[in-house]
Amino acid sequence: MTRREVPLEADAILRTLSEHGVDYVVIGGLAVQAHGHTRTTQDLDLVPEPSPANLAHLRSALAALGARPVGARAAEPITFDTTGVVELDTDAGGIDVLLDPPGAAPYQALRSRALELQLDAGTVAVAGLDDLIAMKQASGRPIDRSDILALTEG
Repeated sequence: MTRREVPLEADAILRTLSEHGVDYVVIGGLAVQAHGHTRTTQDLDLVPEPSPANLAHLRSALAALGARPVGARAAEPITFDTTGVVELDTDAGGIDVLLDPPGAAPYQALRSRALELQLDAGTVAVAGLDDLIAMKQASGRPIDRSDILALTEG
């Protein structure tokens, strides 16, 4: 089933990432929500810490979630592209993995400025407002322009 057919269970995804010791920062629609703008999203976008050990933890978590490339019927080995987005369907909804999103600071800077939210799934790092806006400006999609307006209106 695809992300359009599987409701996003962000709590299940976040819990699995925590259980597997993955270091990451949430970006995208869920980060926009964390900063106070209510809108829908069909996936969880994340930037993982790019070390080989952390990416191995991420692969393990993704396997536990039944991750597969968007549209694929069965799980496949996951490889990460350093210049784009890896779009995945899982049993808990969509996940987009971005190692180097346009407009993003290097991971350590992004992580150091992230909000830390205490959720049932554990501590979740969410991109800080300035970093989130910078990534959305670089993307330039209509939904990102709309998010910027919502996030910056006083």
